[in-house]
Amino acid sequence: MPGKLISVANMKGGVGKTTTVVSLAEAFAADDINSSILVVDLDPQASASICLAGDDLLAKMITEGRTLENFLARRLLAEGSGKLSSKIRDFVCRTTHGGNPLKISLLPCGTHLRMVEREIIYRLTEEKFSMNGIEIHIWKVFEQEFLPLIHRYDYVIFDCAPGISPLTEVAIRASDLVVVPTIPDFISVYGLNAFCESIWKEPSRGLPSPKHLPHVLVTRWQKGVKQHKETVARLEAEAEAKDAGMYLLKTKVQQAAALASALAHDGVPTFKQKYGEVASVLDELVKEVKGVLHAY
Repeated sequence: MPGKLISVANMKGGVGKTTTVVSLAEAFAADDINSSILVVDLDPQASASICLAGDDLLAKMITEGRTLENFLARRLLAEGSGKLSSKIRDFVCRTTHGGNPLKISLLPCGTHLRMVEREIIYRLTEEKFSMNGIEIHIWKVFEQEFLPLIHRYDYVIFDCAPGISPLTEVAIRASDLVVVPTIPDFISVYGLNAFCESIWKEPSRGLPSPKHLPHVLVTRWQKGVKQHKETVARLEAEAEAKDAGMYLLKTKVQQAAALASALAHDGVPTFKQKYGEVASVLDELVKEVKGVLHAY
């Protein structure tokens, strides 16, 4: 069976996108040791890349040109060739489960991704491409290079940058599932509807429509905080409305020191050592996400 594409995205930063990507990838791999997971870093902050690969390996991959921005620069700016798959590094994760390393691969990016994205937009604008035309141009490259990855990996997870860049737009529209992490407070959910409407209700303008409505994931949940309870109740009501623009995942990822420290690339921990009390929550999240994907 072909693999599944999952985008983790939100216009707002600081809501736990990268934490969700890394922990979900490792939880998928721990749930089934035979599953192969690919993380694609679309965020110029390169947080997922550094969390999975560590300083030394990521620096080596950047030096060798094994990054997303290197591929895009060659393909869209230099009109060169080369396969995206050659940029991927397998077995980057040092976390183990059942005595085996987790089967997680990485297509990293570096901080130059933002400049490459900007240069692509400038170059194609000079060639009289509209913004929609630029997105369609990137979509064609996505079809040729990214979509075939579903025949190599069971799950491909995109860590999208805050906002809605052309790369994020294309990844969301291609994905089988879009997970939108949010902290259940006023500021974090303020722009949630605007984000959902901008992708799922706006005309597709030549791009394919998203396959399904997004699934909101509550992160940094503190059940003793009144505002969190009230915000979750409001999200639940919105998700149950007839004209709902999103679904709400039942699993809530609590605020936990173990989760914050889990992203440090230290030692060779087991999955349960790394995530501590959150490991069982991640197991629940994986089961729920797999259930959603199976239903589709």
